[in-house]
Amino acid sequence: MFSSCYSDDPKGTYSGEVKDWVYEVFEGNLIAAGEECSVQLILSQGVEKMNSEIVFIHPKMKPVRRIGTWGVGDGERIIRMDDKKEPKEFFLIKRGLRYAFQTKEGLSNDDGSPLLLMRNLGKSRKTSYPIEITFGRAGGARLEGAGFAEVKTGEWNRVGDRVTVTIKLAEINLGDDEDIPAESYKYFLRCSKEKADTLVLEKMVVMRPFLKEDGSKRQSWMSSLIFSDSPLLIAQ
Repeated sequence: MFSSCYSDDPKGTYSGEVKDWVYEVFEGNLIAAGEECSVQLILSQGVEKMNSEIVFIHPKMKPVRRIGTWGVGDGERIIRMDDKKEPKEFFLIKRGLRYAFQTKEGLSNDDGSPLLLMRNLGKSRKTSYPIEITFGRAGGARLEGAGFAEVKTGEWNRVGDRVTVTIKLAEINLGDDEDIPAESYKYFLRCSKEKADTLVLEKMVVMRPFLKEDGSKRQSWMSSLIFSDSPLLIAQ
């Protein structure tokens, strides 16, 4: 087991649970033509589909409600609308405690400042997922749970009192020469100083390769999730 953070390598199975957002509500106000308009963005995670909803309320007009889907892009969330209205695509980009809500053409207040939204914690909802990591003797790792339907395999590495576990997903072929590139999930853990045989999950980074203009691939940062509640994984 991980009896000493500084001398022993992890081995065997560690299990715990992580919490993630399954229903998020972002709200803000847009000043357009001198009028204060209310903007609400709802993002939810279903079993097979990630749904989005935008509600725009102008004080002198009927509310506009648009439905679509969302996904994760290169450092932002991409919201795509299912209707024929414009704009069809929006971007949600984290800016400290707030989130910039933008389109390719730009979305700003009368004074030129960007539209910023805040997550409404009272309306948003998290759920818990079990997670189990098994460390092999030769650097191999197995991940079960954490929102994945199947067991994933990868590798682990150790630097000082910290351990990283990297899981690479298979590329998805959609046909017609269209593929979804293979993603890599990298988990960062450290040894708990308060509890024996326990690892603390600090953050997870999702990486996806992108093609350069010359056709070569580069590894690009996609998104990062810091676990503020410090989930504990306990040796079994």
